[in-house]
Amino acid sequence: MTIKNTFSFIDENEKDSSNYDYSINKKIGLTKEQLLFKNLKEIAQDYLKIEETKKEFIKIIKKNKEELDFSEFIEDPYFNIKENVLSNEMVHANIRGLNVASVDGSSVVKHFMNADFSFLKAICVKYYFYKNDSSNIKYYPDLSGYNNYMVQGNFINMDENNVDAQISMDMNFMEIRLLNELIENSDNLDLIIIDGSIVPMPINLIFTRDIDISNEYDKLLREYRQLYANCMNKDIILIGSIKDTRTSALIHSLRSGIQLLKPNNSRLSDFIKINYRQIINYFSDLDFFTRLLNKSERSCIFNCKKDMEKIRESGIKREIPNYFQYKFYAYYLKTVKYDTPCRIEFFTNEDNTIEEASEKADLISSIILPISSYNENYGLPIPQIEAHRRAVFKPSEINLLFNNLTRNLSKNGITLLEKRRARRPF
Repeated sequence: MTIKNTFSFIDENEKDSSNYDYSINKKIGLTKEQLLFKNLKEIAQDYLKIEETKKEFIKIIKKNKEELDFSEFIEDPYFNIKENVLSNEMVHANIRGLNVASVDGSSVVKHFMNADFSFLKAICVKYYFYKNDSSNIKYYPDLSGYNNYMVQGNFINMDENNVDAQISMDMNFMEIRLLNELIENSDNLDLIIIDGSIVPMPINLIFTRDIDISNEYDKLLREYRQLYANCMNKDIILIGSIKDTRTSALIHSLRSGIQLLKPNNSRLSDFIKINYRQIINYFSDLDFFTRLLNKSERSCIFNCKKDMEKIRESGIKREIPNYFQYKFYAYYLKTVKYDTPCRIEFFTNEDNTIEEASEKADLISSIILPISSYNENYGLPIPQIEAHRRAVFKPSEINLLFNNLTRNLSKNGITLLEKRRARRPF
């Protein structure tokens, strides 16, 4: 399939004109009329063509689903798909008596000419399920589930990106430390849900040249190591539940898998008739499995966080193997009919087999499904939703905290100077 370039800046009619001077009259933009009556319509038509192509590709995948068997490749460490089929139907477990916790945090940053101020907040929620649709909720560390704040000021002249990286790490550290404290003060946790990945991100901060950020990142890694050890020692399942993602690692692994299966005229012949290598480029993992999975189905598990594996193998950071003696996996789980799947991440010990990882994915799915099926249009686990609802900053909270800060400064004749883009008079 070929989609023509709809971002041409030259009107086709002007190209044909004998008076058109290409050397000096090349357009940098389009008129509103050209956008409304030509360019936008062409873009919409191209998108519709791609959508039809995607639908046809999903039909081919479903038709050949049984033949897409990756059994002979899953033991290969360089092949990321770790189950022989693309999808499996899951059962809903009886979660009566289970304790499920979730943590979430939020941050607001105020950048000024001479200083930066950050407001952080993190909350844990703990659900005890009497039965699948009835539970008792507790909050940690604040019983009301609202008051666990941190306010920080940065007075060192730093690049704004470094400031944001520092605040992101502080937010992450606050959440993981809170989980470790919760585990130490609880003896009956069964499952913990992190809002986001279970691996510290972004990995590139391992190599930062800023010594302060590097030290803070090492501190964060040690807190994650403690969390993994705590979960292992107390037999707690730790997962990351990611709401939205544009990654395409699994769909690209599928492309490699189809190539390894060597489609021919007698087997997987439908893939010969289409340019599946190019078509796959139009999909994200989430887009693909939204179309493929039915309610209560999950995708195959696959290796994730390969950047961490590369760092371990290179030996550049020698302490990484001691921090992460685990295998990290992910899969997509469609919990309700009218929502996109959740990306679920989990880990196992290095010596656990692929079969054990697959069984763990089944167990996690069976627990997640009943606590994510309350609304057919929104399929996140209810503890994750509640943790987010409690952790998110309300405008009134920020105004209260920030106004108090500025009032204390103004008493001494100091006014915070906003950046020019925030105080332009027009």
